[in-house]
Amino acid sequence: MRHMTALVKPASSLCNLKCSYCFYCDEAEKREKNSGKIMNSETSENLIRKMFDFCGEKSMLTFMFQGGEPLIAGLDFFKNFVKAAEKHKTEGSIINYSLQTNGTLIDEDFCEFFKENNFLIGVSLDGEKPLHDKYRSESFDRTMNGIELLKNHGVEFNILSVITAKTDASRLFDFYIENGFRDVQPIYCLDSLSGEKSDYSLGAKQLARFKKRLFNLWFSEVSKGNHFYVRDFDNLLSLLTKGVAEQCGASGRCNAQLVVESDGTCYPCDFYCLDEFECANINDADINDILNSKGLKNFFEHDEERNSLCASCRVRPLCGGGCKRYRKLYNELSGYCPQMDFILHAIEKLQSVR
Repeated sequence: MRHMTALVKPASSLCNLKCSYCFYCDEAEKREKNSGKIMNSETSENLIRKMFDFCGEKSMLTFMFQGGEPLIAGLDFFKNFVKAAEKHKTEGSIINYSLQTNGTLIDEDFCEFFKENNFLIGVSLDGEKPLHDKYRSESFDRTMNGIELLKNHGVEFNILSVITAKTDASRLFDFYIENGFRDVQPIYCLDSLSGEKSDYSLGAKQLARFKKRLFNLWFSEVSKGNHFYVRDFDNLLSLLTKGVAEQCGASGRCNAQLVVESDGTCYPCDFYCLDEFECANINDADINDILNSKGLKNFFEHDEERNSLCASCRVRPLCGGGCKRYRKLYNELSGYCPQMDFILHAIEKLQSVR
């Protein structure tokens, strides 16, 4: 079975909020052409058809909708997308859908659609109201209302939290437990592409301290036999037990994503949707053209400087130098790596139960 995933930007970087740390707005502003519009039906159908043409029968296609705020595209966009996918679906194939949203535009109609079509929803929620509202346009109450609607309709969802310099691991974990959020993904806040420092982006020591504290809390909870999924920790366990991880950044080995902007322009990675890595446009090219594009070659040849400790690091097989978008943070302090610090801590904690 051939697997393929597309990360689709149906509304580009358009959003109904203005979050202080939005990395995709930062990227979009750096591009010569910023789509800034809603994906039309021709583009979405070209994407679907060309992915099935490439993968053939008995394939598994996953469409992940992100933004900006993808729900700005409107319910009809998603209904038409699913209808087109069913039309082009090859024999014996499987289609999966997921969507990442700030949760404020979720209503009854969206929930009924999500449930009917088995969408997995990732809701961006940074923790308690004061922390969430500080950087997310005071949207906490609307986001929690959206989550309540998802619960009421039985829609599967998880929580994505941007971790800033203001995030306290213990308070965040308590917030998760109190609200029954047991499938979560931390997203670590970085400086902008210009390198300009902010009061919310993490420093190297802050990153390691947060991850270690959250790991301790998670470890205590799962040791009781309770379910609690944290994407980072699940990937580390997979590397320790199987030697592989589902998240490319966890192992430091880039995979070619298919990121599709609303005008059809394709990029190799959500962190690198920039002009020099532009691959092709799905309206003009097929999947093979994209895989053989100069932009994709540039992406794989491009690297960020690795931490000097990598050469002799005993946990490098579990990290590979980490996601290259994070390497400036890993190199922030001479003779120190937050990823090494965290992994050694996690291994020691795991070995203590043997």
